[in-house]
Amino acid sequence: RRSNSDEASAHLEQERNRPYVAEEENEDSEHTESADTSGGQVSTENTSSASAPYLQRPDYNSSVEEDNGSQQEGGGNPREVFRPNGPVPSMYRTDSERTQVSESLSSDEEDMELQAIARSRLLKHQREKREMIDSLFKHVLLYLQPYDSTRVLYAFSVLETVLKTNSRDFVEAVSTTSMDTSSTAHLNLIYNLLARHQEALVGHSFYGRLQAQSPISCPHSLLIELLTYLCLNFLRSYYPCYLSIGHRDLLGNREVQVKSVEVLIRLMSQLVMVAKAQDGRRLDFIKKLLSSCRVQQYVLLSLSASMYVNQKSALVDKGEDSMEYGLSEESLINFGQDQIWSEHPLQIELLKLLQVLIVLESHLQGNAAEEQEASSPLAKEWQTAVHFQQSIKAMQYVQTQPITLQGMFVSAVVQALQPQYGYGMHPPWVGLLTSSLPYLGRSLGMTVAPFIAQICKNLDELVKQYEHEAVKTALNLSSKRENIAPDYPLTLLEGLTAITHFCLLENSSAQRKSSVITDPADFRNARNAIVEELPRIMSTMALLWGVIRKEELQKMTSNLGPGVCKNTSTSVYFKSTKILKQKMLDFLNPVTAQYGVQVMASVAAVWNSRKSRKSHSKTKILPVASESRLTIVELVKELSTLKTDTILQLVKEVVKKPHQIKGDQKSTLVDIPMLQFSFAFVQGVSAQTLQNTVIPLISLLKESVQLNLAPPGYFLLLGILNDVVNRLPNLDNKKDQRDLQEVTQKILEAVGNVAGSSLEQTSWLSRNLEVKAQPQVSLEEEDPDMDLYDCAAQASAMVSSSVPSVYSVQALTLLAEVLAPLLDMVYRSDEKEKAVPLISRLMYYVFPYLKNHSAYNVPSFRASAQLLSSLSGYAYTKRAWKKEASELFMDPLFFQMDTTCVSHWKSIVDHLLTHEKTMFKDLMSMQSSSLKLFPNYEQKAMLLKRQAFAIFSGELDQYHLYLPLIQERLTENLRLGQTPSVAAQMFLTFRVLLLRISPQHLTSLWPIMVTELIQAFDQLEECLIEEEMTKRLSKSSGTQAVEVNGCTLTFPQTELDFFLSACKFLDTALSFPPDRMPLFQMYRWAFVPEVDADGYSGPGNSLVEVDQECKPRIVRIMERLHKRYGDLNGVSEGSHVKHLEFPLLTLPTISNIMQLVSFFKILSCNFKGPGTRSMSVPTVEYPAPNSEAVMRKLEHNIECEFLENMDS
Repeated sequence: RRSNSDEASAHLEQERNRPYVAEEENEDSEHTESADTSGGQVSTENTSSASAPYLQRPDYNSSVEEDNGSQQEGGGNPREVFRPNGPVPSMYRTDSERTQVSESLSSDEEDMELQAIARSRLLKHQREKREMIDSLFKHVLLYLQPYDSTRVLYAFSVLETVLKTNSRDFVEAVSTTSMDTSSTAHLNLIYNLLARHQEALVGHSFYGRLQAQSPISCPHSLLIELLTYLCLNFLRSYYPCYLSIGHRDLLGNREVQVKSVEVLIRLMSQLVMVAKAQDGRRLDFIKKLLSSCRVQQYVLLSLSASMYVNQKSALVDKGEDSMEYGLSEESLINFGQDQIWSEHPLQIELLKLLQVLIVLESHLQGNAAEEQEASSPLAKEWQTAVHFQQSIKAMQYVQTQPITLQGMFVSAVVQALQPQYGYGMHPPWVGLLTSSLPYLGRSLGMTVAPFIAQICKNLDELVKQYEHEAVKTALNLSSKRENIAPDYPLTLLEGLTAITHFCLLENSSAQRKSSVITDPADFRNARNAIVEELPRIMSTMALLWGVIRKEELQKMTSNLGPGVCKNTSTSVYFKSTKILKQKMLDFLNPVTAQYGVQVMASVAAVWNSRKSRKSHSKTKILPVASESRLTIVELVKELSTLKTDTILQLVKEVVKKPHQIKGDQKSTLVDIPMLQFSFAFVQGVSAQTLQNTVIPLISLLKESVQLNLAPPGYFLLLGILNDVVNRLPNLDNKKDQRDLQEVTQKILEAVGNVAGSSLEQTSWLSRNLEVKAQPQVSLEEEDPDMDLYDCAAQASAMVSSSVPSVYSVQALTLLAEVLAPLLDMVYRSDEKEKAVPLISRLMYYVFPYLKNHSAYNVPSFRASAQLLSSLSGYAYTKRAWKKEASELFMDPLFFQMDTTCVSHWKSIVDHLLTHEKTMFKDLMSMQSSSLKLFPNYEQKAMLLKRQAFAIFSGELDQYHLYLPLIQERLTENLRLGQTPSVAAQMFLTFRVLLLRISPQHLTSLWPIMVTELIQAFDQLEECLIEEEMTKRLSKSSGTQAVEVNGCTLTFPQTELDFFLSACKFLDTALSFPPDRMPLFQMYRWAFVPEVDADGYSGPGNSLVEVDQECKPRIVRIMERLHKRYGDLNGVSEGSHVKHLEFPLLTLPTISNIMQLVSFFKILSCNFKGPGTRSMSVPTVEYPAPNSEAVMRKLEHNIECEFLENMDS
């Protein structure tokens, strides 16, 4: 065994005798890798190492303390550096030069000085960047000429074969064989080659004269030291750029580097077996070997340099190559021009070696810990913490700390999964970290948390690639050139599972397998770090679950037959949906079993980050879950450790003590998102499951409503309650029924308080409320991008007595949607009266909105009217609103409302009149003198208008039995005389009767209606005659009448409204299909001409239309207008449309009689028969082809007719 070892060592050393030097020949330069040939201990003074900042492009905006003196030596305090992506950030004092300059210089000088400072800082950062990068390569050795890599590979193969076959005996032999040159010629040859090699390293000639040295001065006294030293030298040896070599030589050197690491792995693995025996003498020997050869240092440096080469290749591919500043260490090395994965074989072996070294160090640390027992525990803990902080922040290797506590190692792990280092390296890194978890110690938390975050980020990128596969969007430029393994998601999921379970779960499989005892404080820190990452983890799980659902759906649809499924995904990463699904469940189930509250809080945070689906109806207050949010619900349902009652219990815990989840900008509470999730979850639960979980549901609602939630929280509680009650069968347990009624009252009162948040007391100590004079949020005018349940907008939206709530309208609208049917379900038929006090308390906040008819109160007025309308449909509720509704109906401002409110008030009035049998009769019998709220001259008109609205609120023929009473009231108004206002309301009542009473029941009313219409047109004709006489008198007296557009303004507004109302009644009668208005056809000739009498030239022409009374009223009015104003062509033409439809009059009011001319002209020309119509007059098709559309228009027009202008 010894002869084989000697021959292999000699073979290796003969290949090393090729001229082989460091980068510079100056022995004292800090850039020189020097060795003391006389001592046997390699110096570390001039060697610098690297950590994470070298793997990242430095940030020029970071501030680094500048040290103009010499660099820190390896044995002193490690130099600290600002590491923007490192696990432990450091704080530094920033320069105040700009402030000093601005206070002492003028503006021009200040600008110049500031520019100089900026340039100096830039140069400073560039210099520091260069120094940090150069320090990565100061361990590198350069060949002066090519060498035969095959001979070296053969020698390494011999060593590897020996280590494979009998590693224990071989390692024992090389560990006890010294470099005694007097023993064998082979050892003498090895010594001579080694000495010459040392001369070459310090810049001397390899073939020069050797100085006389003592045999015991050999730097490596044992063969195992020599083998380790040779492997490390081959590992860190490269060809220089200035040497002309072929690609085969570069590949050969890479193979030698990889093979040297493989031999080291086997050698160190056997040392691990030796260290397990815990023999103190042998442990000291291993420590000395690692320290003298600097194994860990060179391995970490080689790994960091290789990763930097990967990163640089990625930057070159993206066109972001870093700048070169003159001659640098990096520029002297020939790394080749291969792809990003050319460094991967070496990195993979280095990771395996690191894994072995970490285990080896753990056995050595145990012995070191026993030696330090003499010191006090507090001092020991303090010293350990200080050393850890120094090591974790250091930019170079710290000799006294293990690999797992080195800043270089931690930073490399944190950044290892970034795409620029190659996806092919991700599985080895995952394997290294998972196997090293028991040995990470204090660095456990700061290592695993960012590693997990990067795993999630990479999985998210894969999902994005899957979703954008149609446009061939890849992950990034590097992934386009590098093939990612199909099992890549599975690898990341397995790593995520192993890391998370090890840190979070007590007695996990990894912990049971490990013989290393981890400090509980380290576990606690790691656990807290991973819990903070749970929202990110759950977000990734939800994205993956969505992809799995899509893949399963595609498989189902593809099985139905070809051509059924379109846009089938071709992604190879998510084809094994069953395995992925099981891996996700295996990961989440154990975590949720022990960390259910944290998981549910994370679910809420993810829910909050997803956008809700915009509802088709803007008046819908409760949110509609989007597809991405429903995916979260389905994922939670699949977890076997979370049953429905468990989920509800966890939701209650989260809502009671909501976690503050740290987002990208600020922390947000998750109580509202948690309730949103609960709402969607309950909606997806079957009725049978609800039946089995009544008690947890009631408990969730009962305890949540007592919390100080934002208003949307109470909305969601009401939504959950409403959904449960509507789908839950009647509760047999009386206690559950009472509890349900109790929680219903509390939730409704909480929403009622929100609804009343825009009210204030009329005076101090007064219980009367009034609406605050302020703008209100209208549901139709909301910003489409605004989310009602956005957590960021809820902090300032809490219910307050001083600040009006923006949620009052939403609360009223929600109550309008769910209150009435909810109470009807919660309270059984024999318990309805119990709900009346609750309704009364809620209506206390509603009636003030209905009493305010200002424009700013329209949103609340509309919602309140809808609420009262829904409640009024249930007879048992009338005690809570009958009195106030009657007062509102008689309010002088009652008709000052929005058009959308008319339908609600029609329902309210209808229910008000039908719930009491005598109510309609009392209304029709009411005397106008009893109305004290109106002025005397308006009392009759206002009472008549309300009576007409009461009839209009009913159904067809609902009040035909009261027609004699109605006719009596109308006749009484006619007998007592009427003003124009009363007459206008009379015609409005006639129009309502036409719509609400069938023609067969109106027979007795037609003579009255026709007579009143004839008198109205006669009065209009008389007014025109009087106006003509007035104009003549004014001309004879020399005065000038006031005219607008040639028309004299002599009609009072009340008369104009009266004439307009009469014309609208005629328009309504003509709009009805003839078969639905047969009696009016007998009287139609009295108003519109049905023959062209003026154009008749047949026999008896002189006898036609002799009597003026036989002329239709429209013709007579047109003649008067023609005499008064001359040719009326083009006057008051309201439209240039050639074809019109009934009804013709839609004007709410007129200011001049000439606005009716177009109406008169159309009627005077369109009923004379075909061939008699004027081309200048639009035609009206009579009867209308679509009678249903006409009836809808008439209904809408009359609704608008009741409305009055609102106060501002």
